[in-house]
Amino acid sequence: MTNSVTEKMVMYNGAKFGAIAGFVATWSISTAIAASEFELGLQIGTFYSVMGIALGFNNAVSSAYLSFGLHILTGSILGAIVGAIAIKWKKMSILNPYKGIVVGVGAGIVIWLILFLPITTLLIEPSIDRIVTILAVQSQKPLLSDNVNQSIRGIALSAVIFHMIWGALFGFMISSMLRIKALKSQIWKNRLKNKGDMDLQDSLR
Repeated sequence: MTNSVTEKMVMYNGAKFGAIAGFVATWSISTAIAASEFELGLQIGTFYSVMGIALGFNNAVSSAYLSFGLHILTGSILGAIVGAIAIKWKKMSILNPYKGIVVGVGAGIVIWLILFLPITTLLIEPSIDRIVTILAVQSQKPLLSDNVNQSIRGIALSAVIFHMIWGALFGFMISSMLRIKALKSQIWKNRLKNKGDMDLQDSLR
């Protein structure tokens, strides 16, 4: 089998397992988001409702479900991208579980910086009045823009921790799946041998 075909298979596995790890990690982190909402005195699902309303939906309940689905999808896609890139970086260092977690945490922080913060600043905050109006009508309770805005900012800041946790979960899971794949696949064993990377070979023993 040619090197180009082997490299494509390796990247495919990185993307595939990255998508799975991203899906599970994103689903898991939703529990942390719900706990944060409870601590802030918000109704469970408010974060997803806010996201959906900012995207143009007019119903808080349907917005929550749609945004949750988009969040899971985005996490899976980002997981696939990170997995495909990481598997090529530094001789597949992500196979080492500790390095995998470090790579995952780093990816989580980058995602928070280049995706989550801009969405919060450029999409959610300009829509705060509309968000408050729809949430107030849906809950039939008076809401203050300042209170909701402060809660959103609190979630946005604490989200860096959520993304780091996401990264740690992602890194550990993709590392574990790739290690299992490497143990079963002669192609991957040969690739490690050809690379001469003793650190990685030791991690598979």
